[in-house]
Amino acid sequence: MVNTTPYYDEFKYYFKLAKDQQDKSNLGHIPHKDSQLNDPLMETIELYDVVERKFAGFSQIVNDVFYGWSEDHPYWSRMDAGLYTKQRKEVATKWTNKRDTFGLPEWLYVFILHRVCGSAINYGTKPSGYHNTLLFDLWQSDTIEEMCDQVRFANKTFYTSIGYQFPAFPKPPKPKVEAAPLFGIEGDYVYKRGGDYFLCEFAPKLARDLATFLETSNKKLDLREIGDWMFEWNKSNNLRVYRFQYAAIIADIADWFPEFVNTESMFYYGTNAVECIGYLADTPNGKGKKSEEFLDGVMKLIYEETGSVPYNAEDVACDFIRWIENYVRPGADYADVNMDTLWNSSSIKDHPYGRQKAMLDLGLVETFNGIKNHPSDDAVLKAANVSLEDYKLKCKTL
Repeated sequence: MVNTTPYYDEFKYYFKLAKDQQDKSNLGHIPHKDSQLNDPLMETIELYDVVERKFAGFSQIVNDVFYGWSEDHPYWSRMDAGLYTKQRKEVATKWTNKRDTFGLPEWLYVFILHRVCGSAINYGTKPSGYHNTLLFDLWQSDTIEEMCDQVRFANKTFYTSIGYQFPAFPKPPKPKVEAAPLFGIEGDYVYKRGGDYFLCEFAPKLARDLATFLETSNKKLDLREIGDWMFEWNKSNNLRVYRFQYAAIIADIADWFPEFVNTESMFYYGTNAVECIGYLADTPNGKGKKSEEFLDGVMKLIYEETGSVPYNAEDVACDFIRWIENYVRPGADYADVNMDTLWNSSSIKDHPYGRQKAMLDLGLVETFNGIKNHPSDDAVLKAANVSLEDYKLKCKTL
């Protein structure tokens, strides 16, 4: 039995809104501002419109490179109606028919590069999934080796940590042969970044080994079976285990090569998802909320009641935390947003973290306008020297 809390009902309410907006505005033709969700935050900030990872901002460009400008593209209805960004038009057009050239190893390499480089995400821009990425250029390559050459000699930034995080890349080695131009000695190529070193010296073998693992399996693999294999591959190659980034790659395999995956199997949980699920249910003694047993138990209930498979529901959980905190990335395309009047439609009015209307009403903060970063967690309460318990008591007076 899962002992749910009021946050669980709120999660289901958010899921319904996000599903509605995914159908209307993400995949459909209705602008976010006209989606009539009665949720000002969701109607203004184009972040909360997804319940399937394949349609999230961090996967938009992957759809473009995989499907190209074709009727197979999940956004073809919008594309055919002229509802596309200049980024989608450029990328999808250039990558058209690439599936005729690439095999599974090449696509896995693309997934690896995309995820370890930050997934091209910037939550402060519209569209949010085309930021600092080499995928604008890799259409020129037909092999993994050619893509590696583009990594080595790229003259643009293709890493981003805005909304994502990098793994602990290996340190590039010193060259065995030093360059001496005066004597005509070119020397070994010198990697300036650990990411480039990983992408050119480790990722090609990982992509090919992973492809072999998937193609030679006699069954559809559970998501965690693929993860265990990838984590062990890293360990055997003296690399740190890239759990966060590899989980995203595993989800990519489920989205674009589902023939290899048991898509209904249990997934992994990122930090935001663990926080979210911890709100949704209680344990007898309040402990053990980070245990896999507890997390899986709540996730199974979510799957039963919403129909969302675990690897999709995990991402919804991450967005729910942002939504309940009224997350907006300040500046960029949202610079004109009034941070003192834009709120979600949640019925939970005493949530103590993030940016909350009650914090303004109680005078804990003068204004949220002009902030440089979203006040995550209990930043506002700490600055006001107010405990969580006192805050909830004060909220009852409003």
